[in-house]
Amino acid sequence: MANIDAAFGFRPSGKVGGNPDNGALSQYRIEDGLTDTLFQGDLVHFTAGYIVDAAAGDPGCMVFNGIQYDDPTTGKPTFKNQYDGVDLDKDIDCFVYDDPYQVYEVQSDTGTATTQAMVGTFMDHEEDAAGNTTTGLSGDEVDASTSGTSLLTVKMLGIAKTPGNALGTNSVIRCYISEPAHTN
Repeated sequence: MANIDAAFGFRPSGKVGGNPDNGALSQYRIEDGLTDTLFQGDLVHFTAGYIVDAAAGDPGCMVFNGIQYDDPTTGKPTFKNQYDGVDLDKDIDCFVYDDPYQVYEVQSDTGTATTQAMVGTFMDHEEDAAGNTTTGLSGDEVDASTSGTSLLTVKMLGIAKTPGNALGTNSVIRCYISEPAHTN
């Protein structure tokens, strides 16, 4: 059975070296007026002290998980797993996974089949598909065609142990961010 093409971005799934996975999130800011749309599972990084969408090849990546703001109509705290350009005339709090030892599951693209020989190699991420505005999930994937020994966005650790998942196109792999935001 072929793998299903259903990108979901980067999903936390453990830690490098078996360290405890407490699922902790850090809180940062999105600058009011940001034009990027951010979805849960998107790779993000800092620009001028604020969180923005990361492009392929950007170092210092983290994974976006959602936002919190006070609804201007009701005054109640509001949580969403996507940022859609809400204009509140103030900066917005967002939550990201920024632990450099966090392991993620992410789908590979349809262009190149993943193989066992790619385990331990670096790959870049890509945004071929937009995030899903209904679910709030990212369309980010890894670009298996970039697999190699040169330092790129992620390092492949293997295939995710999920039913029906197999090496090939659209496989779900395990990886970590090779140049995370919080390392020397």
